[in-house]
Amino acid sequence: MTATTTTAVQPPPRGIIANAIRLTLGNIGSRILGLVREQVVAALFGTTVAASVFSAASRVPTMVFDLLIGGALSSALVPVFAEVASRNEKTGASVGIPAPTEVGTGVGTTDRSEAIPARSDAGPEDWAKDAQSGDLGAVAGAVLGIAIAVLIPIVIALAIVAEPLMELLGTGFAPEVQSQGSLLVRLALPTVILMGVAAIFQAMLLARNDVTRPAIAPAIYNLGIIIGALALSPWLGVSSLVIGMLVGATGQVLLMWPKRAVGLRIRLDLRHPAVRRILRLYGPVAGGLVVSAATIILDTRLASQTGAGSLAAMRYATTIVQLPLGLVVAALSTASLPVLARYGRNGLNEPGFRQTLGSGLTAAVVLVAPLMVGAMVLREPIVRLLFARGAFDDAGVALTATALLWYAPQLPFVAIDQLLIAALYAVQNTRVPVLAGVACAGIFATVAITTVDPLGMKGLVLANTVQHGAHATILAVYLMRHGIHITATRIRAMLRVAVASGTMALALTGATVLVVPPTSTVTLILYLGSAAGIGGAIYLATLVALRGSEVTSVLAAIRARGA
Repeated sequence: MTATTTTAVQPPPRGIIANAIRLTLGNIGSRILGLVREQVVAALFGTTVAASVFSAASRVPTMVFDLLIGGALSSALVPVFAEVASRNEKTGASVGIPAPTEVGTGVGTTDRSEAIPARSDAGPEDWAKDAQSGDLGAVAGAVLGIAIAVLIPIVIALAIVAEPLMELLGTGFAPEVQSQGSLLVRLALPTVILMGVAAIFQAMLLARNDVTRPAIAPAIYNLGIIIGALALSPWLGVSSLVIGMLVGATGQVLLMWPKRAVGLRIRLDLRHPAVRRILRLYGPVAGGLVVSAATIILDTRLASQTGAGSLAAMRYATTIVQLPLGLVVAALSTASLPVLARYGRNGLNEPGFRQTLGSGLTAAVVLVAPLMVGAMVLREPIVRLLFARGAFDDAGVALTATALLWYAPQLPFVAIDQLLIAALYAVQNTRVPVLAGVACAGIFATVAITTVDPLGMKGLVLANTVQHGAHATILAVYLMRHGIHITATRIRAMLRVAVASGTMALALTGATVLVVPPTSTVTLILYLGSAAGIGGAIYLATLVALRGSEVTSVLAAIRARGA
């Protein structure tokens, strides 16, 4: 019998822990401001057609940025920049840090927040071989010059075709609403250039192990929209939100503007080895993002045909789902990624890799399952507490609560999916997640087209939930076929969580029948706080009664992380 060699995992350096804490705190701040942003939008515009047309128009610059720059940030820019920076410092090691990108549980998300970073399918040895022996300023200057040269003509072209583009996205809107949307698209498009420049600056900072400003940047974007809406909406209406986008994106550029010592030199240089390396690394990711953009276009087009307030309601419901999901997944990925990356050097069959991944998946399900139950059962009082003020009326509460009911079931799948993606990135496999994304885009389109007529908006939300569930399932099957098996212990743990979640759901449903949810803010806070406490206690008590070790395992992991 051949003994299996297990790689000893050393604790991550203090600098990495400190950076992870900064990124997590930045993520929390961004999530909170993102919620405040949506509360401001809801109070000013509710679920009116104005809010929906802004949601549609704001997706255009987001799609363009994600396709041309955002997708390359962590998959190509940070790894290559980090290799150049580390060689300049003569450390002989890459210092890439996970980059904040967008996380979305629903199509068309506008949060500029953190997500699990993509890794290239090439190691530091390849980067070192291809990167030119220039400084970081020279490499970043070449990338910045090319980005500006590409983005400006694209922005101008899209501004010219804004009207037919809005007709494509908002086919269900009235002509005058489409005309307003075209204006919003034209106003919003310059944010693509600003966010592109900011992203390149951000990659430079991350490559130099400076995470403080990148951690703050997403909150600055949200703050810009909040200020623009509050200050200008009485005069500009929904256009004030787009002005806020421009203010927020400008703030990101100013925040991350490189110091003079970096020596940034902007120029066009397609022959630079580092630039060519970035393009090669980004290729597979770009293919997946094209499909993702097509999915967003289809989703927006169909949603515009299901009612004036559908896009706005889907946006607000997505924000609610993102808040707990982003915080839980960010915490788990921060804790798991460094360990997975070190174990992943020995492949998927490394026992420590399987153990770490299994523990992370169990923790994800244990933490997210009660959040899913709470969001589904208490959906209406949650929506009312967060958004029911100003222009957000009872009809808006009902519509958003309906969207939340159909979005919430994807929470466990998204949490699992992100950890599985992290596992594949840890073994430098980016192709499988991209291919799974392409397949699931087809699943989304099929479900959306077949259910939008009988179910309306609910059909589109269902399609998004099925899409995320299918993606997690595909990755799980792939990993199972390559040595990551689900043990009997994990299966029993999942069954215990399912029973505990069902018990919690029954208890909360009974409570909502016996005690009618109030409408005032103070009583809503007390009502939801009591419901969360009772539901959480029932959930934990059920797990303990079933003799599950999940709760103690999660608490031990949290204590170990905080030590």
